[in-house]
Amino acid sequence: MKKDYENPDIVDEDNEITGIKDKNNWETGRKEQEKKIGVTEPYPKKTLEEIEKETDKKIIEVIKNVQDPELGVDIWSLGLIYDINKNGKLDITMTFTSPMCPYGPQIVNELKSGLKNNGYEEEKINIDVVFNPLWEPSEELKEALGFGG
Repeated sequence: MKKDYENPDIVDEDNEITGIKDKNNWETGRKEQEKKIGVTEPYPKKTLEEIEKETDKKIIEVIKNVQDPELGVDIWSLGLIYDINKNGKLDITMTFTSPMCPYGPQIVNELKSGLKNNGYEEEKINIDVVFNPLWEPSEELKEALGFGG
């Protein structure tokens, strides 16, 4: 029996959910809703090795000196940096260990401050924070932090 608060697009037969009635309609509706609330495609995250090949060592050293206060590990080693581009401006795309990270603003401010102290103009530093894809620690990092592998 279907309850009035249940999703009408889900078919319920003998108390088992058997699937979506009209999958195409559901997918179209979902995509429209995602656009309304700002859900985006996953950012094409680069590996740290790719970023390192393309980026000035001075920038990477600054990043390696910014620590996540909760974990006590630098944001480079954590894999929080998704991309760096330098075309007149310094664009850094990064994430946090969690969308609810209480230290997010502090991490961004420390990164900007470190870059300014190394000769980059504040107006030319752009740090974008993305959460798609969500951060996931590497197996090596899990082991180092004692999370298991």
